[in-house]
Amino acid sequence: MTTQTYVPGTRPSQLVTNLLDSYWDTRSGSIPKPTIIEKPYADAQRIDLRNTGDHCLVSLAGTTESFITLGMQHRIFEANIDIDLNTFTSRERMYDHMDEIRRILFAKRKDPTDFLLDGFEGYANTAALVAVWGDTSSNSTITLLESARQYGTNSMRVVVGSGGNGEVYRGFPSTFTIKPYPRRLQQIRFWVKIDSSSDVIGVTLRDASNRTGLYRTWNITVDTTGFLEKVVNLDATASASAGTWDPTLIDEIAFTSLAANRTFDIDHIDLSTKEFQFFQYQSFRENINNFQYWSGQMKGQYKTHGELVPELA
Repeated sequence: MTTQTYVPGTRPSQLVTNLLDSYWDTRSGSIPKPTIIEKPYADAQRIDLRNTGDHCLVSLAGTTESFITLGMQHRIFEANIDIDLNTFTSRERMYDHMDEIRRILFAKRKDPTDFLLDGFEGYANTAALVAVWGDTSSNSTITLLESARQYGTNSMRVVVGSGGNGEVYRGFPSTFTIKPYPRRLQQIRFWVKIDSSSDVIGVTLRDASNRTGLYRTWNITVDTTGFLEKVVNLDATASASAGTWDPTLIDEIAFTSLAANRTFDIDHIDLSTKEFQFFQYQSFRENINNFQYWSGQMKGQYKTHGELVPELA
């Protein structure tokens, strides 16, 4: 029997959890983010929801498959998602949470498997930024930029000195939501600009404990003075690499080979599994028979149309 490469199975409920958790907009504190939990819970068999405060539970309500095209080698795959809201603060807060979830699902309907690694909105100042982002070259000055951005109010500026190429890097979050991504990750998207001229920079995934011994780098060209989205498809051949690739050890992303005497602005870095093509929001229903807190349920559906089924090809 042929031994195939292992790829972790798709978890639709985890994808929605990550999407809501990373894209939540509090409106300057007016809509505090509830605790967003994938059900079943990833780290324990039981969780004390009564003392968790306002929360929403994301669960998979089943999948359906329909086979299409001549030879029935392709499929329509649909994954039904339930999002249960349990709100202790007020009924209005529950409706605010519902509206924010709808906003995210509508805004990301065509990119529904994204995880916003960094939008640079959560940093109070440059000191907070450099506590997360670093530079192994000692030739880059990293600052929180408030005067230019693609989205929101902030971006990251990297000024490279004259002492050679610079870089900027950060680790992946240690929370449970990100752990499957080194294996399932298929795409990195971000917005970037340069102060003048052009440069070929590297987008690098690597082992933080073995940066020169285990990495893959994909080169892209930056040649605009306005923000432009760049897309790195990880199934493309890497421009440079070292070591025997083991995605379970990859815990750091870096922008490398930044040219000397150049300034780069970076914003809105997305990680994506590309496991579904579309998310369709469907409905909301308030539970009026609960007298201890306010509750409701939202329903939606992941959709993929025309996906090749390798076993049938």
